[in-house]
Amino acid sequence: MTPHNCDANEEIRITQKAVLAFTMSYTASRSLLVAVGRRFYRTCTAQLAENSRAILIGLVAFCTSSTSAMAADQTIYAAPDDGIIFLGGVGYTWLKANELILDEAGHHISQLIWETQAPVLTTGFKAEMDNRWTISASAMTALSGNSYMEDYDWVDLKFKKPPDNVNFNWDRWWDLSVHPDTRLNRYINIDIAVGHDFPIGNATTLNLHGGFKYTNIKWTAYGGLGVYSYDGFRNRHRSFPPGEPGITYEQRFPGVFLGAEITTKLGDWTLSGLLRGGRMVNPEADDYHWLRGLLFEDRFSSIDFISLGAKANYQVTESVSIFLAADVDSYLRERGDVTASGAKGARLHKGAAGMDFYAVTTSVGFKFKF
Repeated sequence: MTPHNCDANEEIRITQKAVLAFTMSYTASRSLLVAVGRRFYRTCTAQLAENSRAILIGLVAFCTSSTSAMAADQTIYAAPDDGIIFLGGVGYTWLKANELILDEAGHHISQLIWETQAPVLTTGFKAEMDNRWTISASAMTALSGNSYMEDYDWVDLKFKKPPDNVNFNWDRWWDLSVHPDTRLNRYINIDIAVGHDFPIGNATTLNLHGGFKYTNIKWTAYGGLGVYSYDGFRNRHRSFPPGEPGITYEQRFPGVFLGAEITTKLGDWTLSGLLRGGRMVNPEADDYHWLRGLLFEDRFSSIDFISLGAKANYQVTESVSIFLAADVDSYLRERGDVTASGAKGARLHKGAAGMDFYAVTTSVGFKFKF
């Protein structure tokens, strides 16, 4: 073997080792990101659902104290210039929705839990105009991903009023069906806002804004297995044909919001935090049971929501930068009316519907300014 061939073989071996090391590192990093994201999702949704008011107060206090500290620092980085910024990125999202049927006392007669983990595409723009006014918009859509649904019943829905001996504890359900073959038909999250920048020192800017937000999510559950109570407690098992649609569920949230975003520059880095709160106006949900030909139309007067965001941006060139971001959306649980329609006609049930929705998203991407 000639020296030239030895060198070539050695280079091949080094290249193979490098590719193997990169693959192992990528796989480990991806697994870690998914595991951390799942833990982050569960923690955030639970805390937002149970402590939304405390979180709002705490974030306002944090932003106020951070703003004061940054103003006192008086570093010498310039505030943003006028211009237009375009953003594009990819990410991963964790989605969860609860669909409920409630009795007069607020007990859950029925609850369907819809969950998805999916990659997302993100885009947006921001225009910085004269007199420090801003216009911004963003959009996110999810790809297929992995979804799952569980359907719990504590009372047979044929009862107009639950029997007195019903146990509404979570583990005392009467019927349960699970649907691993659940598919995300659509997830869209868009917003547009008009705001004004308020400089704080030379390095920090507070943007106060308001705008419109729309979120739409839809699933279909196929096949599945069930345990049911017929003349006994959990004494019947049933399977549904694979690939056959069972339930389609869709939520629609149009609403308005007010928000604050604080941004500070640290050399080539720009760090920002976002807080928004608002109200979804006349949100809706539809549930269609394919096998029974039943449509449940849930209508609500309003639902409150909270959005939190954080972003780290690194300036690569004068006009191009890259970013890492995390966002949390919480649409708080509310009661509404449901109309059940089928072959025997339609019937309105006042105050019998309930729903909520949570989303946690991480993303990376680029920003281009001109």
